[in-house]
Amino acid sequence: MNTTHHFAFADFVRALENLENTFRNEADHYLLLTGETGVGKTMLCRQLHTALDRCRYRVLYFSHARHLNSTGLIRVLANCLRVPTRRSHSETLQALVQSLREQPHQLLIWFDEAHELADETLLEARALAESDLDGNCPVRILLIGMPALRDRLQGIAALWRRIVVRQELTGLTFDELPPFIEHHFGAENMQRICQEGMRILFERARGIPGLIVPMFRKILADSQPNTPIDPLTLDDILQRWELT
Repeated sequence: MNTTHHFAFADFVRALENLENTFRNEADHYLLLTGETGVGKTMLCRQLHTALDRCRYRVLYFSHARHLNSTGLIRVLANCLRVPTRRSHSETLQALVQSLREQPHQLLIWFDEAHELADETLLEARALAESDLDGNCPVRILLIGMPALRDRLQGIAALWRRIVVRQELTGLTFDELPPFIEHHFGAENMQRICQEGMRILFERARGIPGLIVPMFRKILADSQPNTPIDPLTLDDILQRWELT
């Protein structure tokens, strides 16, 4: 069973290429990546980080963005970059921007679980990325979150209209499901599921890799080994799995 190597499905590859090209283009200060839990957003960010030139970019990745709400984004960034905080918020922002301009690399700030950020924190991010008085912005921001983040940002017009790159990660297609299962569980286990069974699994998991893996693991655990798994048995196993 292969659970360590990532299966690069088409939507994942397309999203990765789009974001990588956008960062290298350096034209857009705000980027948005949305998708359901388990679709592969965090894995995409890891691969994107690996692909970027470490001498050119520095990435600050906040895995639980909600923790910024109580402290304040500008203060947290100042602490991360060892910039002394000033008496006022605006003075701290100016000192932070000046420090960023003196760095040999561009700062990329990635907020995972960005749907949990307060509006005030999102507006702080906007103020930071708009500090390019001479057109040379020292920071670029990637917001990563659930699909609801897109709807919420549309309600913050001042920020939404500045997010030009809006990437959605949707998951596997039905045709990608058999090779995905073969990749993680082997050809023999994949071949135990007929076309109808694959359709049931795909519809219940909605093509989301993070659901397909535990679902298929449950199917294997609750069925007779090395025998075909009929669709009714598969459907019953998944119904019981969803109730746990």
